Amino acid sequence: MKAILVFIYIVTLGISLVLGVDAYAGNATFANKRAIQDGDIDLWTNKDEIDRRLQRIKEAGFNVYMPLVWYGRGTTWLSKYAPWDFALVPPATQNNDPLGYSITKAHQLGLEVHPWFMLVFRRDQSFMPELGLQGIAEDEHAAFDIHNPAFREFMTNVVLEVVTRYDIDGLNLDYARAMGLCSSFACEKEYHIKYNRNLGIDSLVFKVSPEKVPSLIEYQESAVTALIKSISHSVRRAKPTLLISVDGHPELPQYTQGQNTVEWASKGLVDVILRMDYHPRINTSGIEQVKARLANPTVLTQLISNMAHGADLAPSQKPYARSGQWLADTISMISTRWPDTGIAVYFYKYLTDDQIAALRAGPFRAERNKTAPSAPSSLRIE
Repeated sequence: MKAILVFIYIVTLGISLVLGVDAYAGNATFANKRAIQDGDIDLWTNKDEIDRRLQRIKEAGFNVYMPLVWYGRGTTWLSKYAPWDFALVPPATQNNDPLGYSITKAHQLGLEVHPWFMLVFRRDQSFMPELGLQGIAEDEHAAFDIHNPAFREFMTNVVLEVVTRYDIDGLNLDYARAMGLCSSFACEKEYHIKYNRNLGIDSLVFKVSPEKVPSLIEYQESAVTALIKSISHSVRRAKPTLLISVDGHPELPQYTQGQNTVEWASKGLVDVILRMDYHPRINTSGIEQVKARLANPTVLTQLISNMAHGADLAPSQKPYARSGQWLADTISMISTRWPDTGIAVYFYKYLTDDQIAALRAGPFRAERNKTAPSAPSSLRIE
């Protein structure tokens, strides 16, 4: 029996190498899934608070819970690869498994759990500096060095630890991008060997006109893809049917970021692309353009925001929860136009009672949740 399994593994691996696709990839989609992300690590790791949160999520009609488990500053489980997230203090870290508890409670309520990882995001320059991308920051936040093989191995191990230890239903990969250009001696040497070009000079040109430096575009993309491939292959070997989703902007050029979610999906490295669109008016033409590039258009699912923030705010205005009517109408529009792709919402912190009531009365109303799981249109508005 063992010999047969080994033979199957070798044949499957050979197929994947010849075809350039992940032969372990399943046919998982986001159809019928109604997901919400939860980024408050210091809150969802509290037993009383997670009980309350999961109950409200269930009441609203969501069926997938995505807790942020890695925020580039430590873990939310006892790990052999990294320390506890520094937002967690005793008793959360003493004889306690906050992630395990949240998964158990979510499953008791009939909710799937897809842990949310911010891969390349590093909370600040002080955390794991040996794996950091020096000189790169987005606001006060730092980055890991995607070109460092040690980081890619570390991040793969962190994700795989959760996959193998816990009974989860999927993975959500965020910050699957470079965040900036590398300027280290190791990168300069690697770039010169690979392309026979000078990284410093090319970087200067790239910042003005990236299209003129295709080698640097490829350099960024190959490193990010290497991380996604490492995670995907490790996860597929451990749990072949586990759904892998990735957050991104597939309609935008990703010259610096090295993010190519469409290619990752086409090769089976990820099952679902969660297209981030946090504006009050959803870019439907952008959605259609991305779908046209996909062999399987149902791979693309919308990740919308239930809060107003960023460019949608007036100067000095703080983020605020959007109305329940807006959220219900937006989800109804998406589920009517693309009924076979599901929906994801960023994020729980701004889930108000008004939003819950609107979802229950609208696209998530109880009678629609009774639709058979195999039906692709449980969100269709009739």
